[in-house]
This record gives sequence, C-alpha cells and structure tokens, in this order.
Amino acid sequence: MARSEGRRGFTLVELMVVVGIISVLIALLLPAVQSAREIARRMQCTNNLFQVGLALENYHSSNRVYPPGVVDFQGPVTSDPTGYRFGWAARLLPFLEQRNVYNHLNFRLGAFSDGNATAVEVRISTFLCPSNPSSTGTNYAACHNDLEGPIDVDNHGVFFLNSRVPREDLVDGPAFTFFVGESGRSTLSFGTWAMGTAATLRNTGWGLDDEGRPDVAFATKSSQSGLRPGQAFDPVVLQAMIDNGEIDADLVGGFSSFHTGGANFLFGDGSVRMLKSRINRGVLQALAHRSDGVLVDGEAF
Repeated sequence: MARSEGRRGFTLVELMVVVGIISVLIALLLPAVQSAREIARRMQCTNNLFQVGLALENYHSSNRVYPPGVVDFQGPVTSDPTGYRFGWAARLLPFLEQRNVYNHLNFRLGAFSDGNATAVEVRISTFLCPSNPSSTGTNYAACHNDLEGPIDVDNHGVFFLNSRVPREDLVDGPAFTFFVGESGRSTLSFGTWAMGTAATLRNTGWGLDDEGRPDVAFATKSSQSGLRPGQAFDPVVLQAMIDNGEIDADLVGGFSSFHTGGANFLFGDGSVRMLKSRINRGVLQALAHRSDGVLVDGEAF
C-alpha cells in the first residue's frame, strides 16, 4: 500500500513571486481607489454647496435680501480680529439646521468677543470640504468683489460690507453670477465660519488656486506659523502674525481648492459647477460681478 505524501509548502521563490504579483495588483488598483475616493469627496463638496445655496434662498425668502457679507460699523474690513464683523455664514445657521449653534451666538457682542469664543469654534461639516485636510474654520467663501481690494460698501459681488442685495439686483442673471466658492488652501489663519473677513469672503483679483498672485508669501507663511490644522482659532495669535508682518491684514485673497483641476462654485440659480483652474481671468471676474452687463458664454466656464 503506497504511503500518501505530505502537503508540500511554498518555496521561498514561489512566495516571492506571489508577493510580487500582489504588489503589482495593489499598485494598479491604488490609483483607481484614490480616484474613486476623490470623486466621492468632490460629490460631498458639491452637496455642501447645494445646501448652502438652499439656505441662502430660504434666507432671501424670509428677508427679501441675501445676508450681508459682513456687518460692521465702518469699513474697510481687514483680517484684524477687531470690530463686530459677524459674517454671512453665521446668519445662515438657522437655515442649515444649526439653530442650536445660532442660539449660542451673542449677536450683541462681536464675532471675536470672548463671549462667543466657544460657539464660533463649533465644527460645522456643511462648511468643510472633505478633500481639505484642515478640520477647522470653513472651506467656502462668498464673493465680495471682482477685483482684489478691501471688503467695503462699494464692492461688486453679492456679499460685502453691510450688503443687502435683493435677487433683482443680479442684473447679469443668477445663472451667470456666482455666490460662494471654495477657498480651501489659505483659510486657517484668518478665523472661523462666523467672521466676515478673509475667512469667509474672497474675490477674483487673480485666478483660481492663486494663479497670478502678487504676494506668494501670503499663501505660505500661515503654514509656518503657530496655527495648525485642527487647532482652535486664537485671535491673539492672528493679531501677533499681523503685527509681525506674517499676514497682510489688508489682503483678502482669491478662491482655491484641494480638488484636482479646479474648484466648486455655487451660482445664483442654485447650480454648483466646477470651474477649471485655468479659467480665463476675465470670465472669472465677469462671473463675480453682479451687474457689469458682460455677456458670458456658458461654454467659457
């Protein structure tokens, strides 16, 4: 009677071949997995802006105007942590199912007041793009102007200092005027969603992702400061950075994102579109101006 042979194990060479095949398969699948994740994050970002758009329209229905970009007693508004300076996002909270946070804000005090320190640091997921590694503040900014300049009462966007813009003032048409866009790359140093400063207001003085930016240091020095992603906003640290020249308090800045190839924008008709990073500067500025009368071909963006 023949003796049955025992089960033979893998040799070292065979094991190395199997490991090599698995490594190749992982290398082939990883880009597809990463791409699928980015698509999901981009869809979530789009949905966030849809929610903001719906809240803006509900606010308009209740007040017959869109919320002011920032409220303060005098302008222009800078990034200094002073003044009243509650921004548009704080006014939207009741329309974003954030009534509890809204009720904890003391609007008799300023946005930088110690009495509001806890409420303004509450993390609100609707204001955060999932592609952004930062977990504080907001990744979305309303448009205050078509050119780089101070946030003031004479800006050309829809959201600016003490603005009260009704829908009928969108002379160029809601579908050709954007309200809110991504500002993910340089928001951390300037505050939270509650402040109507460069934290939540931007312009189209240069292209997307800081293309053509005249002050590159403005975009990089904040990452070298004491402020880090996930850290609570500290007005004292911000003021020190401004005093030391690390941040130009008068510079507002443009739109940017961590998505590949462009940034998501909410338009006045409620649509959300991704504008390419290399969009023509003139087209971008025409979309930011609420009433310049410039006709923009839909194919241009």
